[in-house]
Amino acid sequence: MGLHVLMLTMTAALLQGCCSTGFSYFGASFGLETPLVSDALQVHVYYRGISLPCSQSPDGICAALNCTNSRTQTVGDSNHTATWCMLDGGIVIHRNNTRPLHIRPSGCCWSPFVQSQRDTESLQFTFSLSADLGNRSDNVAINAPPQTPLLPILRVPQNCAATYNLTIYERDGDILRCRYGLRARHECAHCTQQPFFMLDQESCVLQYNGRGTYGTYIIELMIEDYPRETILLTHSDGTQTVHSAFEKTFSTSFTQSTEALSSIPVQFVIIVDGAISECAFETFRPVFIHPTPPNGARIPASLYDEVTFTISAISLNERITDFTVVGPHGLHKSGIWSVNDDRSVSANVSWSVGVHDAPKEVPVCFLSTTSSGLQSEPQCIWIVLSTYPRATRFNRADTALLDEQSRGPELQCLTDAMILSVPRNLVANLPESSLQLNDASCNITGNSTHLLLAIPLSGCGTKLLEDKSHYIFTNKIISRSRNETMAQAERVAIPVTCKFHRSNNGSKEPYLLNNTTEKVFGDYSFEIQFSKEFNSNRSTAWPRSPFGATNKDRLYISVIANSNVTDLSLYVESCQMSEEYNSSTGIILLQQGCLNNSMAEEHQTGNRKEKVYSIKLSSLPQCTSQVFVTCNVQLCTNTYSSKPCTLGCGSVSSSQVEQSDMQQVSAGPICITKKESDFGPNYAAITVGLALGGTVIYVVLILLKRSFVGLHYRSRIRTANWTRPV
Repeated sequence: MGLHVLMLTMTAALLQGCCSTGFSYFGASFGLETPLVSDALQVHVYYRGISLPCSQSPDGICAALNCTNSRTQTVGDSNHTATWCMLDGGIVIHRNNTRPLHIRPSGCCWSPFVQSQRDTESLQFTFSLSADLGNRSDNVAINAPPQTPLLPILRVPQNCAATYNLTIYERDGDILRCRYGLRARHECAHCTQQPFFMLDQESCVLQYNGRGTYGTYIIELMIEDYPRETILLTHSDGTQTVHSAFEKTFSTSFTQSTEALSSIPVQFVIIVDGAISECAFETFRPVFIHPTPPNGARIPASLYDEVTFTISAISLNERITDFTVVGPHGLHKSGIWSVNDDRSVSANVSWSVGVHDAPKEVPVCFLSTTSSGLQSEPQCIWIVLSTYPRATRFNRADTALLDEQSRGPELQCLTDAMILSVPRNLVANLPESSLQLNDASCNITGNSTHLLLAIPLSGCGTKLLEDKSHYIFTNKIISRSRNETMAQAERVAIPVTCKFHRSNNGSKEPYLLNNTTEKVFGDYSFEIQFSKEFNSNRSTAWPRSPFGATNKDRLYISVIANSNVTDLSLYVESCQMSEEYNSSTGIILLQQGCLNNSMAEEHQTGNRKEKVYSIKLSSLPQCTSQVFVTCNVQLCTNTYSSKPCTLGCGSVSSSQVEQSDMQQVSAGPICITKKESDFGPNYAAITVGLALGGTVIYVVLILLKRSFVGLHYRSRIRTANWTRPV
């Protein structure tokens, strides 16, 4: 029922206009880091937030913080919530002292889908962040505030209990406490505590007791840390602050008199939905199972590592249709696959550490959703950047840009290989047979004192990553997995990384082209062609080249790779349709190699270098008069086999598969005209129908079920997040 209220509210929004909405805040979390750069303090404030519904308005959190960078990506929640956007960004504050920091921004506005005591007003969001940045007397380091994860949009059946563990990351070993925000301190906007939500302040766990009323509720909390013993914080201007030891209290209310070291906000929304017949997890509501990392797990990683883990969930009487994963920019979630007659499903999640701007502690939260919209309880883990000994650079100083932090391993970056020497004591004196590279089939050799390796740039599991200025080749020496947990294996890992400058035109330097994977593919290009019938004469769709169609046509989109190398295959990682050329938002046709079956179809051609998809133009929003198509594509080939490579939905890249760089190809516009039969008082008919009774309301709900499709989208090139507000 709560979902129906939400959907009817969205119906009203549709009748008012289908093409734009203002920024709608739906919660956020924050983190703070304080690196010293040239004896000056830089305070990095990170945020992650949710906007529902997704809009083309500027990021309101960024505007409130006056942030220095902001990114948006579209996230889906099956067919049961309007498409929403995840926002992330931050601000760098330069300070000449380490005195306490206080930030109290506010902005407009909370989403209209949340309940407020002031229903006629736009409810501004507000939050407060404070931290004492002095050097602690107990560990002689700058105080590190707790870090909070961003929870996905949460939904719970009205009659079922649920537990939400906030899984806070705390580095200094302090005592954590959580409390509701106080209006007097400008820590909240709604500032209402519902009796059916109970907050355990000591464990930072929020519980729903299964006796609430239908609706959508704002939760505005403050996370605070307190020292276990009295400590002294010394600031750069010579001032000092005494923080007394935490006072243990047995009261259920928050009566702590000691001032907190830090106060960090976290705000999110819980939708209390319709009741169900059975509340036990696994019966209808899904539950996570092995090998999903446990809630609160910390996964250590080194710079340029690719962290990969699998999440799996089961429901005995409901079909699990999706995982919602909220994490850092550049996170990749594979398509889901099923076992045990669709009762349990799994997906892989991966992220390349250090390629994207992110803090040293990175949260990833996820939940599973069934076909009827039932959710598992959310789980959150932390990817923690560890400090491993770095290889000392020598020779080719213009290209080998490794941090010179220690005189441990020695690395030489050549145009075809990374030549590495590692003292055996850095790998716990393990024998070569107990060690491996990313590709376990490549041998590791050495003498009595050192491991000696020549790691090819295009083999042995070496991965090519990119940032704005460099091409990054990375591999890793790690102990072989023999009944060890992932964390235990990672503790003896030695990362191996070479970075090469991009040239001014963005291509690789000539000496790299001769020895890396691109020599496999030769000269190649990509193009998009349009037609109205499969295998009919097609129109090559160069950028800005118009193609005419009506809203009754089925559009065929052919993505073609042009290359004179015969054993190559085309991989289309994603495609979207956007109202503007090179827009960052769009209707998702394909994501992570997986087809959006509610929107598009794929047609077999027998040509490994061509993919053909089609879409009914009538499925686009009625206000759409033109669209552009943008796809992220690459070539692949099997290195040691004549069989074609099979990258696609749910596939995992193998060391046997070579992949070209991901490229983006765009075409259009497709100019859409309406046939005469389509003109008429459609919205007026719906409006009149709404007044006639429940039958037409039922029709509206069917239309909404078809229309409100939210899909997560991740692209290696850029993020696309235009959603159609049908």
